[in-house]
Amino acid sequence: MKPVNHLFAALAIAIMTASGSQSGAAGNVETAPAQNLTVPDIRQFEGTVEAVNKSTISAQTSGRIMTINFDVDDYVKAGEVILQFNDIEHKARLVQAQSALTAASARALAAEQDFIRTETLFKKGTVAKARLDTSRSSFDSAKASRESAKAAVQQAREQLAYTVVKAPYSGFVVERHVQIGEIANPGQPLMTGFSLDQLRVKSDVPQQFANAIRKGNKAIVYGPDNEKINASDLTVFPFADPKSNTVTVRIALPQGTKNIFPGMLVKTAFTIGEKTVLTMPQSAVIKRGEVIGAYVTGADNRLYLQQIRTGRQLDNNMIEILAGLKAGDKVAVDPLKASIQLKSSKRGE
Repeated sequence: MKPVNHLFAALAIAIMTASGSQSGAAGNVETAPAQNLTVPDIRQFEGTVEAVNKSTISAQTSGRIMTINFDVDDYVKAGEVILQFNDIEHKARLVQAQSALTAASARALAAEQDFIRTETLFKKGTVAKARLDTSRSSFDSAKASRESAKAAVQQAREQLAYTVVKAPYSGFVVERHVQIGEIANPGQPLMTGFSLDQLRVKSDVPQQFANAIRKGNKAIVYGPDNEKINASDLTVFPFADPKSNTVTVRIALPQGTKNIFPGMLVKTAFTIGEKTVLTMPQSAVIKRGEVIGAYVTGADNRLYLQQIRTGRQLDNNMIEILAGLKAGDKVAVDPLKASIQLKSSKRGE
């Protein structure tokens, strides 16, 4: 076959020289043909891992911070108390609200009893309608005051509950915004954290692939150890960045994915269709330094070492061949056995 360039030719000569022979009888070496296969057309891009649940907890009441139970890089379980305000003033407000509710309930009860008596007397004709109307109005006002007092108690209880700040989900603290003794006001940030239970990958892809990725709705994320993580929950943004002409794709990772953390740079692969590629068994590949080759059986049933250029690994232990072979070429499935046969036939000659 014609060399791709001078370097390719030099490497081919080097690998043949290293074998001790350029060709030899194939003997009983098992071979398999290089063949064209239709495979998914996959494109790879870089992506960044981010947490689905990342939030900053803010104060919902005012008060002096008394205790802080966690700091940056600490792991917090859902429901654990992360910090606490001084609650003396809030408890006092709750007691006042409860006392006001007790008084309002008593007035409402008295007004109700007075209204019942007045209504009975009115039916007997012993009191005027004006007296009945006044009693009814007092009863309605007392009931409204009682409901208002109940709402005040509920509000005081909520404000007291806000003095104890709990983690909404399990995760790690990434930033602490306050110190012990500091007075916090409603809306002031307290702590920032994220959960590792739900992660996703954000990848920016060229706009021409957006529709194909949306239609395929499948992706592979390669972890730090080149571990494949299959995902089928994709969100392709319906707009492109006018500066980079890229579309953002968000990939939801399976629940409980391990060894992946927010901020990591990973590889993403999307299926955008199908294509036909030349393949051969992966076991037939032989590597010598940076040179890759395969033992090929020629038309004269003799073995020779052919340099090849490989692509991505495919399913069923096949590998893509980019250069060096053509469809129908027979490659030795066991390169070691082919090498022994090659040397043996050379000595026999």
